[in-house]
Amino acid sequence: MPNTYHHENQRISTTTALICALTVVIAAVCAFAATWLWTHDIGVTHENRIIENTQVFFLLLALATHALQAGRQPVSSTSLRLCHLVLAMLCLSIMVREIDIDKLGSQPGWELAENLIRLTGGAGWIWLLTHVYRNRRPLWQCKTGILLTSASLLTGLGVLFYMASWLFDKSVVPLPAERSQLWEETLQLSGTIFLFTAALRPIHIKPFRTSLLTSS
Repeated sequence: MPNTYHHENQRISTTTALICALTVVIAAVCAFAATWLWTHDIGVTHENRIIENTQVFFLLLALATHALQAGRQPVSSTSLRLCHLVLAMLCLSIMVREIDIDKLGSQPGWELAENLIRLTGGAGWIWLLTHVYRNRRPLWQCKTGILLTSASLLTGLGVLFYMASWLFDKSVVPLPAERSQLWEETLQLSGTIFLFTAALRPIHIKPFRTSLLTSS
């Protein structure tokens, strides 16, 4: 049995390392591509243009992958499924923020659609947080194990990239407006890539702690 655990942990570590390496490579390639496009057309950083649409693309992938991972978790692992659902809702919330639906056209229906999506998202958060509250004890008991998973760490890095972009959005860093917008959008793009790769592997806790993950 110890050998089985050792091989399993080794496999998980290898997979995590590969995912992290993949994340860095994709983020670097996308940042280089964004900079190259910007040198040819500074408008690529504007609302609903290619860089922002690429962010939405990665967030949509992250949302779908987290939902898939939640469905793949064993029925007994309610807490792990909730973790994936929380991360999926986080990606959805950021995605709704990135899409300026009301700017897609002059029709009043676009503004109504945006409001309906935001209301639906708010209702989804209320439903999800209610279930999180009901399962607060097993979640709290395994908080350290969950926070140290690759999904949590990569998500945390993705959020940090978004926080860093605020420095350029609010002109805290003294740069020309166009270059500040490039940094802002590139950092947000990197953040969405980290959020996506965070979903590539199901949240896993060491076997001897599995009993703590069942629904209360």
